[in-house]
Amino acid sequence: MVIVKRKTLSFSERLYLPEIVRGLSITFRKMFAKRVTRQYPEERLETTEVTRGQPRLVVNEDDSIACVSCGLCEAACPAYAITIDGQETDRFIEREPERFDIDMLRCILCGFCEEACPKDAIYMSDELELADYSRAALIYDIEKLKRPKSALEQRIGYVNKINQRWQTPSSTS
Repeated sequence: MVIVKRKTLSFSERLYLPEIVRGLSITFRKMFAKRVTRQYPEERLETTEVTRGQPRLVVNEDDSIACVSCGLCEAACPAYAITIDGQETDRFIEREPERFDIDMLRCILCGFCEEACPKDAIYMSDELELADYSRAALIYDIEKLKRPKSALEQRIGYVNKINQRWQTPSSTS
């Protein structure tokens, strides 16, 4: 049989005074600290290459979409926000999306689609604003998702830098 000796509480501890004083001290420190408020439409949030905004499709220099409708981004999406229907093209062994929709109401901006894409056709942009007047307007079709490669260069460079850590260094002998 194990006997546990309990600590006897003082009068102030029984009234929870130390916890109350600690909580009030935090409150008073925060009350008199400098406030940080962003005046939103006038002051935009600073974005960097690490920012994961809305997903966008890369448009090549010849105005073709880099996507080949493999469906890996659709399969990787944990929110089931992506819908792809592919079609054949005139190009050699290539397909392209006939329909590519992302339901931005379901998208959780996780970036799994970006990681799953073998053709580097989808990247997370630095576009963060998600507001509209109807639910239907937040289902982005292929035309709303297209961005030229030059507009996504900062993110593309960041993703390439991150992925280099998984490549084996070439041996020089």
